[in-house]
Amino acid sequence: MPRTVHTTVQYHNRTKVLLCYAIAWGLALALPWLGLTFLYPYKLAGTAPDLAATLAQLPFALPQPMQKTLVATAFSAGMQTDALQLALAARDLVWQYVVFAFTALAWVLSLLWQLLWRFRFVRPRQAARTALRAVRAYRWSMLGIWALNLLLALCVYLVGVSRIADRTMWDYLLYFGGFVLQPLAAMLCFRLAAPPALSGKHAFFRRL
Repeated sequence: MPRTVHTTVQYHNRTKVLLCYAIAWGLALALPWLGLTFLYPYKLAGTAPDLAATLAQLPFALPQPMQKTLVATAFSAGMQTDALQLALAARDLVWQYVVFAFTALAWVLSLLWQLLWRFRFVRPRQAARTALRAVRAYRWSMLGIWALNLLLALCVYLVGVSRIADRTMWDYLLYFGGFVLQPLAAMLCFRLAAPPALSGKHAFFRRL
């Protein structure tokens, strides 16, 4: 009977941990995507910077659909209104892809960093000493994750945001929101979804 109860507790804890990861990291990626897909057209349509020259200098070839879209972003003298609107829409599409690509890269690297920390302490020895090392590693990991997201956010700024005139709150919210959500998701999983050997009701790492 005790063995059955112990197995049930472990099962429920594992389920809560998976839900914590799914909700935290899912929202960290879904919210920026939803913002760029549905909120951007209502608040920032037609404001995207021209990235054709920047992307053309990349050391690798872009996918063919992206190359065609870049060609469509070009302006020329005497363009008709319809052609101008299509060019602006193409610029918006390229910019949305670029921002989300940087956001997704930060998401993948941040999640991997957090998972590496977790795997490192799944089967600890000398629990008290290991817990102190885990706390220290958590703080360094959070510093690294914040630095990583800040670096990629800076890339987004230098690549395109710095070229946008009359930037508003919506620009900063939609382009940089994901780089704030991902460290917060990591922090939540660090504190609430740590390995059972490190976590407890009143411990630094709380057990769900």
